[in-house]
Amino acid sequence: MSRNKPSDQLPDFSLLRNFCVIAGSASLTEAAAKCDLSQPALSQQLQRLEAVLGVSLMERNTRPIRLTRAGKRLAEGLPRQLQELVRLVEHVRSTPDVSRKKLRIAMPDSMSCTMGAEFLSVASSLAQSVELSAGISPWADDALLGRSFDLMVDSPPYDSLGYVNPVRIFNDPYVLVYPASLPPKRPEDFVVTDPQIAYAQTTKFGVRAARIARSLGADAEPAFSFDSSQSLLRFVQVGYGWAVTSVLCLYQTPAALRDLLIFPAPPDASRSLMLLSRTEEMRDLSQDVTHRLIKVFRELVNGPWQKISPEAARFLRGANPDIFADPETPSPPR
Repeated sequence: MSRNKPSDQLPDFSLLRNFCVIAGSASLTEAAAKCDLSQPALSQQLQRLEAVLGVSLMERNTRPIRLTRAGKRLAEGLPRQLQELVRLVEHVRSTPDVSRKKLRIAMPDSMSCTMGAEFLSVASSLAQSVELSAGISPWADDALLGRSFDLMVDSPPYDSLGYVNPVRIFNDPYVLVYPASLPPKRPEDFVVTDPQIAYAQTTKFGVRAARIARSLGADAEPAFSFDSSQSLLRFVQVGYGWAVTSVLCLYQTPAALRDLLIFPAPPDASRSLMLLSRTEEMRDLSQDVTHRLIKVFRELVNGPWQKISPEAARFLRGANPDIFADPETPSPPR
């Protein structure tokens, strides 16, 4: 490409960021996979960037990728400049209290139902308006990166390209539940002989619960599958079978707890609920929100949740020794 007249317009941030990926890849196909774009779409982005700058950045029809002199100069200086820009944006977005008009946070239904109201009561100083969205879809990572939310609570696995920054809030242990109305059985027996009530495998939670069930020897297809914890636990409550769920989901349906027997899932079977922010954005705010969520969680476990089900509260304390080691001050999130 010959040198063209550069545009007066500055390049978009996404064009510059993706050029850094191109510069560090062997081919456009490899770079496109890293950017989660098609190869033609990334080629179009490269052409747009070259049009804005008025220079060719990459030699065509060469493998591996070979940058022009202008491309090498841009690739050498760009990463540091982008980092500085991202830090500046993060500082602006993390400016506390009234300067932030709206803070949008997404979290799973189980968390929203059990502690969302309590969190909002302690989050009012974070922004003029705090908007809480319940429910995590399989495309939640895209929604965060696409700025539909500012922060999001989710559990691994999530974005593999390193575009999100995770901060641990607490662990939610998986458990087995069995109807108290049926003759008592050991878990190793009822997972083989009794019908399983399962979560639909359309979410990470459902997939993980199904994996735990199979590891315990449950080879038969579930008798019933549900998207909601309320429906699943109701079917277990009235005696249709057993299920793998989590303690937080149990507190989502407290009326069912009195009719359920709770057993621990295999050791270390828990989901780590993490507060996610976009990389290099809102780090200070993310830490603040995490501490407030931990405070609400600890007060609920030691207060109303303890009264509803001491056994379930014990499971939560056991899965979070760092939070409950000191009754007054939670340990910093890991």
